Amino acid sequence: MKHSSSDIHLQSPNNDDRLYQASNSKMVRRLSPQSERDYEEKNNYSKQTTAPNSCVEDHTSYYSPPKSSVLGSFSEPPTYVVHFLDSHLTFQQSFQICSLFGRVRIHGCHIRPATFYSVYNYRTNSPLAIELITSTTVISLSDIKSFISDAQLAENALINIQQNGGDILLLRKEPNNDSLFIQTIREHQSYRKFFSEEYKLFGINKWMQLEQDLYIRLIETTDQTAVIPREEFISTTDKIIKRWLNEANEDIPFVLLICGEKDMGKSTFTRYLINRALDHINSTFGLTYFDCDIGQCEFTIGGCLSYTDIKTPLLGPPCSHIKSNVKSDRLLYYGLVSPQPAPVRYLQYVNRLRQLWNIDHKNANKKRSMIVINTMGWGT
Repeated sequence: MKHSSSDIHLQSPNNDDRLYQASNSKMVRRLSPQSERDYEEKNNYSKQTTAPNSCVEDHTSYYSPPKSSVLGSFSEPPTYVVHFLDSHLTFQQSFQICSLFGRVRIHGCHIRPATFYSVYNYRTNSPLAIELITSTTVISLSDIKSFISDAQLAENALINIQQNGGDILLLRKEPNNDSLFIQTIREHQSYRKFFSEEYKLFGINKWMQLEQDLYIRLIETTDQTAVIPREEFISTTDKIIKRWLNEANEDIPFVLLICGEKDMGKSTFTRYLINRALDHINSTFGLTYFDCDIGQCEFTIGGCLSYTDIKTPLLGPPCSHIKSNVKSDRLLYYGLVSPQPAPVRYLQYVNRLRQLWNIDHKNANKKRSMIVINTMGWGT
């Protein structure tokens, strides 16, 4: 396969794909017999309270954004109307979001006006922040009322936009149609805490009520608590997309190999790049993801190599893509989560995947494609 290529090396660390793990640290020192017994009892109690079958501890949410406000809710189950004025908002857990004026971007994905998107900010990964951007989109009161059934609430939303700017967000609970994988994890006693938020409310306000009804948690947005694309990501992505649009043709795809050490943010950058590139997908340009990381696959179970034509944004960890994207166009079962035991066979599978793409591309309507190749950290 002839191709133009571009290699991107990521050097800055990122918290993406790190599973939060609890660890019990022990202090090593000599103790008296009585102190040793007290220490053992305390340690045993600590182990009991952190056992996998223990209930998820209730929490209390105190954070509320300085500018944005909850205007109200409508329908049942409730859909909340938020006047978005801050630079960012970040919610943990899964939810659906709609921007009425299209002034929102999530991890590079420009949210189209009046369209609901599913976001999966599970605690296994750093959450994606909702970013307010500049846009001149204007919609009428009648259009707003078509989404907000409460007429008074719709009028109030339009007045707030006219007076203060910003955007109107509609937030609702993600429908209970998770994949079998997510359902299984939710029920597992060791992992269900990553997919649920339970907390008591000592005093109530609209933000707390929103959290309680939608089973999500509002947190302060910082570079330590959420994924906020760095300037390096943004500028590099702009250069890549420009080269793709200018250099790719129907016979020679633009091939991009993402490489870097483990935990450098390859997956985070790749999802951001794909979300940005989706703005250019049409009958002329196509986007394909070659998943060669058999240990941490993006669209399949581990031990597989695959390629997928991307048509929808990636707004969550790999387990969420199985539901929001169609199945892989081609999948090869390698059977191991590392190529180290059989590197020659692994390279043969990679070559076979390339051959399959050539065959499929030849028989389909040709596009000026960009192929994004995901690799393993230890191999680069």
